Amino acid sequence: MLGDSVVDSAGTALVPGYARTPWTDRVAAALREAERRSACLQLRARRELPLSHIRSTQLADALGFGADLALLACGGPELRARSFDPDALELELSRVLAALRAAGCRTVVVVTPFDLARGAQLPPDRRTALRARQRLLAERIGAVVLRHGCVQVDLAAHGDAAGPDLWGTRQWRLSSRGHAVAAAAVVRTLGGLTPV
Repeated sequence: MLGDSVVDSAGTALVPGYARTPWTDRVAAALREAERRSACLQLRARRELPLSHIRSTQLADALGFGADLALLACGGPELRARSFDPDALELELSRVLAALRAAGCRTVVVVTPFDLARGAQLPPDRRTALRARQRLLAERIGAVVLRHGCVQVDLAAHGDAAGPDLWGTRQWRLSSRGHAVAAAAVVRTLGGLTPV
C-alpha cells in the first residue's frame, strides 16, 4: 500500500461506533482474514505527497516487496495544490502503474479521494472549482487505469460518501467513519474482482 497521506489516521475525529483505524489497516486486516499467509507492506506518507514524490520515495520499496496486489492512494495533494496539471498527473500515474505491472503485480487498485469540497470550509466558488477539478482528475485517472489494466476506486462517487460525519474537524482529514467507509469500498471492489 503506497500513496499520499489519506492513509494516515493521526488526529482522526472519532465517530461513535467506529474505531480510529486507518482504512489501509482495515483493508490489510480483511486481506489477512481472507488469506492467513498474506503479507502486507504499508508505506506511510507525509502530508501532501504528490504522485511524483510517491514515485521517487515509495515505488522502489513497493517494487522490492514483490507483491501481486498493490493499493495506491493518490490525487488529494494534486487537487489541493494551487495549480493542477492533469497531463503531469497522467504521466506520473502511468509511470507508477507501468512499473508495478512490469514487476509482476497482477492487481493494482488506484484509490482516489472522497469529495474534497465537503472536507473543508470553502466559499461557494472555490467549492465549485474544486469539484470540477476532482471530476477531471477522476476521468484522467480512470483513463490511465484502463490503459494499464488496473482498477479504480473513486471514493467521491461512492454512495456512502454523503454523510456529514465522513470528515473530521480538521480540514481534509477523514473521521473514523470516513476511514471505515473507504475501507469498505476498497474491500468490496477487491471482493468483486475476478482472480487472475
